[in-house]
Amino acid sequence: MKRYAWCSDIHMDISWLPFLKRLYAMNLERAGADGLFLTGDVSSGPFIESDLAFIAKHFKGPVYFVLGNHDYYGRHIESVHDDVRRVCRKHSNLHWMTDQDIVSLEEDVALIGTEGWYDGRLGLPDHLRWTLDRAVVIDFFHMSSMEERIEAWRAMADRSADIIGERLERALQTHKTVYILTHFPPWGEATTASGTKQADFWLPYNTNFTLGQRIEEVMQGRKKKRCIVLAGHTHYPCRVRVSNSVECMVARAKYFGEIRPEETLVV
Repeated sequence: MKRYAWCSDIHMDISWLPFLKRLYAMNLERAGADGLFLTGDVSSGPFIESDLAFIAKHFKGPVYFVLGNHDYYGRHIESVHDDVRRVCRKHSNLHWMTDQDIVSLEEDVALIGTEGWYDGRLGLPDHLRWTLDRAVVIDFFHMSSMEERIEAWRAMADRSADIIGERLERALQTHKTVYILTHFPPWGEATTASGTKQADFWLPYNTNFTLGQRIEEVMQGRKKKRCIVLAGHTHYPCRVRVSNSVECMVARAKYFGEIRPEETLVV
């Protein structure tokens, strides 16, 4: 069995003081983990390549990661992807899950993942006009209307559902348990806004509903299999049992890279 440290929303671009980044490096080393899971918002667009390189240098085990919305700030989406692919070529322990096929963590345990995006299919999508992403991600800034942006976000969510659906089907053929790394929680119940007066405002921005539906479809009838989704984005920890075979865990934000024992996974 191996131990994997799990961090999300570490926002390393905020940790601009050298000693704060060094503190994160020390936390990684002290965690004593065999591997590291990152579920997005590692940094921001201008710094994503250098911050991933920093992590790769200071954590010697494999680093499995997806990106979050903040990782695209100030950039075009594809230019960020180009930087991520370049840093992964330079550091063999970096594994961007969108480009990575099924990973066997153990003989019967697999890992898959991709970013996804919020799709505005829960709550009131009109509230998405208040999100910063529409202004600070260059691709969205240049779109002419909110309708065009929402259509683009839903297309990204649909694409993530296709990627995960296909990989999950294949992974379940040879593994009993499959972990999924993604940024946006796929179920409203996995957010603290669900069931509150704020739900209509936050759920469109906080959930990738399409991905959750696809995962449930694939897992239906597979009573002897398990799917565990690890997500971030909301900054608040949450754990929800979606069905007998599907579970979702959302990590607390970790500014300055605090590693908490409850979010170290034994696989």
